[in-house]
Amino acid sequence: MDRDIFNLNVFTNVASPDPAHCLAQHAVRSFHEVFAAGTTRRIVTRVFIDANPHPQTLEAWKATIRDALPDLPFEFVATDGLIDGFARSLEICEGAYAMQLEHDFVFMKRRITHTLDEMLAWMGAHEVNYLRFNKRTNKPAVYDLALEPRGDADFPVCRVSGRSNNPHIIDMRYYREMVLPHLRRPDGSTCGLEGGMCRIVGGGYIYGSLGLPRTVDHLDGRMLRFKDAIRRNLYLARQKRTA
Repeated sequence: MDRDIFNLNVFTNVASPDPAHCLAQHAVRSFHEVFAAGTTRRIVTRVFIDANPHPQTLEAWKATIRDALPDLPFEFVATDGLIDGFARSLEICEGAYAMQLEHDFVFMKRRITHTLDEMLAWMGAHEVNYLRFNKRTNKPAVYDLALEPRGDADFPVCRVSGRSNNPHIIDMRYYREMVLPHLRRPDGSTCGLEGGMCRIVGGGYIYGSLGLPRTVDHLDGRMLRFKDAIRRNLYLARQKRTA
C-alpha cells in the first residue's frame, strides 16, 4: 500500500429513472474542494456504481456524474450493491488510507479546520483505523450514546462506541485484515456495514471536539427526510448560483 496515494471511494446506485436526481458528483466535488488543496498525496477517485433498481438509466446516470466533473479524473467500478462496493474498494485500493463516502453526503468546509495530511498523521500516530465526519452535533445521540472527548487542543476528536457508514476515513491495512473477510464469507453471508461490523471491530472516532456542529450535510438520496430535503435544496441552489 502506497502512503503517497489516498483513495476517495464514492458509493452510489441508479436510484431513480431520472438522472437529475443523481447526487454522486456533488459528493466527489465536495471532497476535492475541502481536502485536495492541502494534501501532498495523490488522490485516486473511484465511483462504485450499482445499476439497480433502474439499470436502463445507468448510462445517463454515469453521464450526469461525468459531465459535472470534467476537471477531475476518476473511474467507474460496477458493483452489486453497497456491501459489494465496499468490499471491492478494500480489494483494489492502492493507498494506505481511504475515504468511504456515500453519494448523498457533502462536506462543510468552514467546520473542517485540519488538512487531510494532519488527519492521517494523527491516525497513524495513534493507530486509529476509523475517523468519521458527523452529520449531527458531536454529542451523545442515537447510536453515539457512548461519546467521549479525546485527542488534544491541536487535534480534537471524540471516541464513539459504534461505527456508522456516514463519511469516514479508514486504515486500509486494518480493514483488509479485519473487515474484508466478514464481507466476503465463504458461505455468502456478511456482517453488514454498521451494526454487525461494530460487534466485530468495536467503535472508532469522530472528527472534532465535543459540541462541534455537523461537519457534513446529508442530501438524502432516497428523498425521505424533510429536514434533509431542505438541506438538499439549499445546497443545490447554492451550487447553481456559483456555477
